[in-house]
Amino acid sequence: MGSKRHEVIVVGGGIAGLTAAHALRDRDVVLFEAEARVGGRIRSEPRGDVWLNLGAHVFGGPASDTGRLFAEVGIPTAPVPGRLAAVSLNGKLVASGPVESFPFRLPMPWRSRLALVRTGIELRLAVRRYAAIAAPRPGEDPADRQRRMLEFMDDRSFAEFTGALPEDVELLFRSTLTRSSGEPEQLAAGYGVGYFHLVWSRESGLSHNVLGGPAVATDTLAATLGDRVRVGWRVTRVSRHRDGVEVEVERDGGRQTIRAHAAIVATPAYVTRAIVDFLPSDTATALETIPYGPYVVGAFLTSEQRPMPWDGIYALATPRRSFSMLFNTANVLRGRGLPRAHGGSFMVYAAAGFARRLDGLDDDAIRTRFLADLHELFPDARGLVEELAILRLEQGLPYPRVGRSRLQAALTRSFGPILLAGDYLGTWYTETSVQTGRSAASAARRVLDGR
Repeated sequence: MGSKRHEVIVVGGGIAGLTAAHALRDRDVVLFEAEARVGGRIRSEPRGDVWLNLGAHVFGGPASDTGRLFAEVGIPTAPVPGRLAAVSLNGKLVASGPVESFPFRLPMPWRSRLALVRTGIELRLAVRRYAAIAAPRPGEDPADRQRRMLEFMDDRSFAEFTGALPEDVELLFRSTLTRSSGEPEQLAAGYGVGYFHLVWSRESGLSHNVLGGPAVATDTLAATLGDRVRVGWRVTRVSRHRDGVEVEVERDGGRQTIRAHAAIVATPAYVTRAIVDFLPSDTATALETIPYGPYVVGAFLTSEQRPMPWDGIYALATPRRSFSMLFNTANVLRGRGLPRAHGGSFMVYAAAGFARRLDGLDDDAIRTRFLADLHELFPDARGLVEELAILRLEQGLPYPRVGRSRLQAALTRSFGPILLAGDYLGTWYTETSVQTGRSAASAARRVLDGR
């Protein structure tokens, strides 16, 4: 272990913890990750020129905090090409033209068409209001911007915002919104509106892929820290000490207590609640209140040798399938003026209630269902699937329930030398992780400079 005292200890090797440690790489910082790999829910595996994607897959562009971090470290990214909003419903796949035309091109009764038009107009207007709220203001702290976003339409669920819908329309929204791991009845309406803002706005949304797979990003960040990243070390307690913090770590049955002047805890909310001592009661309650929903993820490796019908699609909603969304994760290799490379990959997932429907099935049974649905969506995929990896996450992503904004003050208050970071502190996924990781690193510097 080397020295038993450090300036800063970072707990958690996801992108929030890696961002914080990277920002403090000029100081005596060490990062502990319980798993045998860094990355957390960012997970991909290379397969030649493509990769299997099993976690986060889209990131902010060059103007985002994530984009600036990736540029600083030299992580290669490219804009997501192709359609970000395609739908397969009632036996028909619609992947061209404006989304406003979908109600008239999808096979559904007129009652459903009218409901989809009405809800689409209301959603467009709400997205416009959300965009004004979410727009950055010169010189403001990202935390202030996040607070505004959390407060937007936080008094009702997304299901209450849309009202009762015909089954096919309701399923369409459900398959899309459960990307967050929560159901429309659980999600704050403002969060649901914000999700569509991210999808419909390439400039300000999540619109870039990491070339080589998302794990390239976290592995590259870890490489900037060298042996200061300690994988396989589980932190069991973080507590205040008279001149800083004490951190208990375990590995292979052994336990050590290490002291530091500051600790950045970049773990999921439920882990943070379990390991940090002496939290204020409202903060402990807030951490316990943050819900996480389940995922079942599938990653397909395909062996096509020619252009395929799915080349122009990136994201596809699949309401009546065993998975709720499909992503053509190799599509980024098709849209940069290069010859069409051989082979490809898809990521699919069932989230929230879609994942619960798969409870009790083993991985082989899930593979059978996922593969059958892929073949029905794209008959040309028959005989091309070389590999299908399955990953189950019982606690996938945090999602904001109605009233989530009321927890923010308790989660972002000062805890002295113990700083918190992670995606549960906001609503913009990896962008929130990067922002809170950087903010925690800045706060840790102030602790060190004030000694």
